Amino acid sequence: MKKPVLLCLILTLFLCAAPSACAEDGFSLIVATDLHYIAPALTDHGSFFTALTEGGDGKLMRYIEEITDAFLDEAAAQKPEAVLLTGDLTFNGALLSHAALAEKLRALETAGTRVLVLPGNHDLENPSAASFSGDGYTHVPSATAADFRQIYADFGYDEALSPDTDSLSYVVELGDGTRLLMLDFNTPHEPCGVSDKTLKWIEDQLADAKRAGQRILAAGHQNLFQQSMFRDGYVIQNAERLAGLFREYGVPLYLSGHLHIQHWKTEQGLTEIATSALSVSPCQYGILDVRGDKLRYETKVTDVTEWAIGQGSENPDLLSFRAYASDCFDTRNRQQTPEALGWFAYTEDEIARMTAYIVDLNRAYFTGDLRDVAALDESGELEALFARYPSLYTAYLVSIRPDFGNDYRKWAS
Repeated sequence: MKKPVLLCLILTLFLCAAPSACAEDGFSLIVATDLHYIAPALTDHGSFFTALTEGGDGKLMRYIEEITDAFLDEAAAQKPEAVLLTGDLTFNGALLSHAALAEKLRALETAGTRVLVLPGNHDLENPSAASFSGDGYTHVPSATAADFRQIYADFGYDEALSPDTDSLSYVVELGDGTRLLMLDFNTPHEPCGVSDKTLKWIEDQLADAKRAGQRILAAGHQNLFQQSMFRDGYVIQNAERLAGLFREYGVPLYLSGHLHIQHWKTEQGLTEIATSALSVSPCQYGILDVRGDKLRYETKVTDVTEWAIGQGSENPDLLSFRAYASDCFDTRNRQQTPEALGWFAYTEDEIARMTAYIVDLNRAYFTGDLRDVAALDESGELEALFARYPSLYTAYLVSIRPDFGNDYRKWAS
């Protein structure tokens, strides 16, 4: 009698070791946003381009080619169900940048990794599309919606179950039958908004998925909820109607970007995760793991140094890339903060301490890890200094304070 019992036990252990037997079916998605890629042919990283980008919002444009390649190599190695790129694929919408990026994505798909893309506010009909050389620039053609649809045909559009006729939105089916709504909010007639026609199309897709008994997730560039002090140009204009549809049809999660910070927010059972910009320190992307009804998201920092070593690079910036990227980010804040505070009657010592506070706080805010930021100003003295002369910084600090203590790099349903 003992032998059959032992055989049953061995058989049970064997079956449970097999991924398809005792574990719930599932898949993972890699989510990246705000690549702001520029084709190498469009810049010599001369004085004009360097001044333009170093005076901007922290994008690491000097090494955007390397960041992009390192990320795509990591994505290929992880073998997700798909890689989602949720907008601002390019620096300034240049047609040549879209074409160059599409070639990189084609190589990724050829290697067996599915890619799904959306445009962002930088990607279409951009009057700033330019090539940069020395101390000047020359305007170049920007991609139109038709160009985008053609260039990225292999990355979502030609495999769509249903494309929207009023935007570059579409819906695709993932491996386990989950449907994914890829939503475009960048049309000329509804910038940072969604038209009634597209809302009707979205509702039709949600209803169709519900009839089929399929789960549905959603992604877009702009934000569904206000997740920072910035609303205009960031939050979708008629977001309440869209969120209402998501709740009505049981959509649990919307993936976005645009803010460049790592953040998430849940309202009435619906969560939006805003993934931080791949082009900004610390060059993070998200990994969404789907197992049955359980969703789990966490960020990963692109390891540019490991990629550079594999390429045989001797560039010291690349070989110590995390330190380089962090220093670039901090330096930009150190330069901008004193200039803004100099309008007010602060002492040099006060400005120095306030600047150091903003540098540390911004690093944590963009990364999404605000667990320890309260310790930066335990007495409240620094925030009191900012409050002495109300400014944009004062409002900024007030808007961040409710996030203190939280870690937005991870989320689970």
